[in-house]
Amino acid sequence: MTLKAFAMAARRYWRTYFVVAVVVLALAFTAILLSPKRYTSTTRLMVSIEGSTTAAAYQNDEVGTRRVLSYMPLITSGVVSRRVVDKLGLPLTPEQLASKINVANVPPRTPLIDIEVTDDSPQRARQIAKTLASEFIKYADSIETPTGEDSQKVHTTIVSDPAEGRENPLTSVLLGVLAAVAALLLGAVAVWIRAARQRDVPADAQAEAPSPREEEAADDLHEAPSDEEAFCQEPVEATQHS
Repeated sequence: MTLKAFAMAARRYWRTYFVVAVVVLALAFTAILLSPKRYTSTTRLMVSIEGSTTAAAYQNDEVGTRRVLSYMPLITSGVVSRRVVDKLGLPLTPEQLASKINVANVPPRTPLIDIEVTDDSPQRARQIAKTLASEFIKYADSIETPTGEDSQKVHTTIVSDPAEGRENPLTSVLLGVLAAVAALLLGAVAVWIRAARQRDVPADAQAEAPSPREEEAADDLHEAPSDEEAFCQEPVEATQHS
């Protein structure tokens, strides 16, 4: 269907387009309003390696950057998630907790790790983020110093404490935009289906099918008596009155 043909179809079936678009939009916004709110709490870690000279410090920065990439998947690992679940007594499995966590290296190729925790409760999002950071640091230290010595060169520290979870307003705006686009597209699909079904009807059937005006005229003709019937009815009525 060309754009011109679709425009003509939309003009012809504008009621269909309007009804479908409004219904889809109403359902989408109802789902958005009834969906539970999500709160995000963020904390930041920094991985550093000790170096006594400038050359050693530069080399340690490179090693630290690579260490960050190896640490990121460990933050959402089953070992760390299990520690957080057990410590907070969460009614979640380690896998369910891991699905609430987002880890990123921001800015890239730096010793910084951003951890975002999303939850239905702003307080619990903060608790999880705080506990996750501390439990991961303990786990990372045990990996770097399996013998328990304190002379490890790799240090992971918290540089930004997690705040109480906040709702992201952009999420609702984005969902609203997607709902509007979906409503417009589904309305267009409904118009296209109606136009396609109309094209599938044979031309003879369309020609033989009476229009609504023709049907109304035929009904009026059928209900109204002819001149001969009216003439025959008048003497009978006159005789009955006499």
